[in-house]
Amino acid sequence: MTLAKTTARLLVATLISTVGFASLASADRLVSIDGSLTEIIYALGADADLVGVDTTSTYPPAATELPDVGYMRALSAEGILSLAPDRVITTADAGPADALSQLQAAGIDINILDNTPTLAGLVSKIQATAAALDQREAGNELASRVAAEVEQAQRSIADQLGPLNVMFVMDGGSRGFQVAGRNTLAGGVLDVAGFNNAFADIQGYKPLTPEAAINANPDVILVFHSQKSLDELAANPALSLTQAVQSGQLYNVDDLDLLTFGPRLGTALQALMSRMTDRT
Repeated sequence: MTLAKTTARLLVATLISTVGFASLASADRLVSIDGSLTEIIYALGADADLVGVDTTSTYPPAATELPDVGYMRALSAEGILSLAPDRVITTADAGPADALSQLQAAGIDINILDNTPTLAGLVSKIQATAAALDQREAGNELASRVAAEVEQAQRSIADQLGPLNVMFVMDGGSRGFQVAGRNTLAGGVLDVAGFNNAFADIQGYKPLTPEAAINANPDVILVFHSQKSLDELAANPALSLTQAVQSGQLYNVDDLDLLTFGPRLGTALQALMSRMTDRT
């Protein structure tokens, strides 16, 4: 399992080697931190032990009825400990490291799983979650089904859309647009879909300028975390002169759950393709 390039990620690696993937068979109280893991737990039918989730756990709807321990990148050990969990299951994206360290010091078992945004990474994440839940057979079945769905979506996209040049943008409100480069969930979605990431040459998220958008000149722009209408987005100077906007290939994709990288990834990709083909 490949984890981290920072001090926090080194702590994560230590926690993994210390805790391992012990069975949850004897655990009664589980907290899931990462929406994709929560979905996997429900898909495995292993949600009976869940006593808490984080704010990214919005599906299935039943998960939103559980106590919320906060945003996965800004966790509070006290909030999690108040639920008296036996175990926390999360991904390497969770933090801060101090909160995880406090949980371990309090005697809470922690499973921290890799969250590489690729199809292989998703399959591995499903299998690792199932192993932690002592449901390996069900995990293999779920992983196979999800992989088949994603592969079908990939074939459909290749047949109907081809290798488009796509820009994935996060609307930061008053902070402006941020464009997704490599090693991001958004970049991973583009790779899995078979699109060319217009900003694959950058790492992470970077501010988008009108000049950079014009130079990239994407065929399609996907926007998330935006409350603006498509007309408002299209009028923004950072987007307005691109080929994508001028040809009507601008989409708000918040409702498609593309960035969860959970069991519904194939469905999300099919929905994206349908939206794009409906307007071509």
